[in-house]
Amino acid sequence: MSMSRLRMLSVSLVLLTCIVLCRVLWVSTDTLYAASAGTQTEQITELPRTRGNFFDRSGQLLTGYTPEWYALCIPGDISYATLFPYVSYAEQAELYEKRNTTSPFLIQVDQDLTMNGIPTYESAQRYLPLPIAVHLLGYLDGEGKGVSGLEYAYDDILSRSGDISVVSCLTTAQGNLLTGDEPIQQLHEKGTGQGVSLTLDADIQRVCEGIAGLTMKRGCILVMETATGDLLASVSMPEYDPNNVAKSIRANDTSLINRTFNAFSAGSVFKVVLAAAAYENNLDWFTHECTGSVEVAGQTYRCAQGRAHGIVNLRGALEQSCNCYFVELGRLLGEDSIRSEAEKLGFGSACAIAPGLKSSAGMLPESQDLQNAGQLALFSFGQGDLSATPLQITAMMNTVANGGVYYTPRFVYGVVDDDLNLTDSMQLPESEKVLDSDTARILRDMLQSVISEGIGREAAPREEAAGGKTGTAQTGQFDEEGEELLNYWFSGFYPADHPRYTITVLQDGVLEPDVSSAAIFAQIADSLHVLMSSESIQTPETAAKTS
Repeated sequence: MSMSRLRMLSVSLVLLTCIVLCRVLWVSTDTLYAASAGTQTEQITELPRTRGNFFDRSGQLLTGYTPEWYALCIPGDISYATLFPYVSYAEQAELYEKRNTTSPFLIQVDQDLTMNGIPTYESAQRYLPLPIAVHLLGYLDGEGKGVSGLEYAYDDILSRSGDISVVSCLTTAQGNLLTGDEPIQQLHEKGTGQGVSLTLDADIQRVCEGIAGLTMKRGCILVMETATGDLLASVSMPEYDPNNVAKSIRANDTSLINRTFNAFSAGSVFKVVLAAAAYENNLDWFTHECTGSVEVAGQTYRCAQGRAHGIVNLRGALEQSCNCYFVELGRLLGEDSIRSEAEKLGFGSACAIAPGLKSSAGMLPESQDLQNAGQLALFSFGQGDLSATPLQITAMMNTVANGGVYYTPRFVYGVVDDDLNLTDSMQLPESEKVLDSDTARILRDMLQSVISEGIGREAAPREEAAGGKTGTAQTGQFDEEGEELLNYWFSGFYPADHPRYTITVLQDGVLEPDVSSAAIFAQIADSLHVLMSSESIQTPETAAKTS
């Protein structure tokens, strides 16, 4: 072959290669050609689905209040550099790892970046910046499903509340947006818009959380509306961060336990049950000379610090929390009378909080066990095998405050639509008259004297009077020094003359609290006095009646 022909062949091959490369480049960049590929280049990205919210009794949001933003990151776009300053450290790492991907993806940012040329979509942070009622509401797992509390109980309803929307866009083979094409947000599935209305009062809840944070390390606070049995506040300490549950798991600090639903040794708050039984069984006349101790079946039982109270009647025994008196009263009443009274007042029964969610039933000793004289003696002043939840104690005290009518504690009104109209009410047993009105009236007066004349003076509010009962219960648990940890209770009602609130304070498993439970009760009552107004509290039910 001649050199001239070889040169011509080489030139031809070079020209052919250039033509092929130009054709490939044209194919990869031409918009019309790419569009003809159809669904092969259509990218679909699903947006986060908004979860249904919880509302307090007046319609205030308890979740989903604060907006959050998700930006659409498109490969090959300048969005990488634009997004970097607006994402967290962990998301910066994700942004870096996905820099070579060929599919658009969402990443959380701290503001709307639409004006920066980045498609941005609004969602909502699940919890408030300062989360509220975390133990009652519960928390979610990494996939956004309810794990505990009301989040778990209403997971099916809340998870279907928000719309399912998608973002579609046409991209080149490299993942770039086609020239002139913009992402399009489309509705894929309509949500129900449903949420859950609670009995909580957000203002009262916040007040109680603040007081708990300043006064107790371990314990709980419950505030019940006396006339209805609705819980206005439910606080458990220590609190946890629902956005960082792993921290509490690692700490193993009992912060994930909702103490309001768990059972504890009751101690002397249970003496109210015996006082009620005494009146219902015509034993209110009983008096006893307290020498500081009493012997039953070879076992000695003492009043606190072995203090001798002298001759005391029922009123005096409540005022001074005289163990010896109640041991002897228990002998006269017998196990069946005491158990019957306790059962009427809710002891030994679990409380339905929400579908699939109940409080502990506690432990109410069986009659055959109480035939043992020693067990009956312990039971008569709230010790032994007896245990009760703060919720049960609150319901018991509320019955006394409410003229003898027992209300099953209620936390949830029910499921509401997006206009906050009730569509599915939480059904609870009807209220029941379990104490004679005169018995309840006399007990209220006696419990008022516990604060004004007895050992509950620290519970006295600054404005108006209150009634209530102290309790210190042994736990059988000891610290490293061998000293027994105790449960410190105070449960009562406020104001005394026309009770509006029933309040229970428990500090559990401590040697001695920094602030007494009685003093915490007083702080709560003082705060409620400030919050009280002449206007009636609107609920989804009352709103429906007045509309």
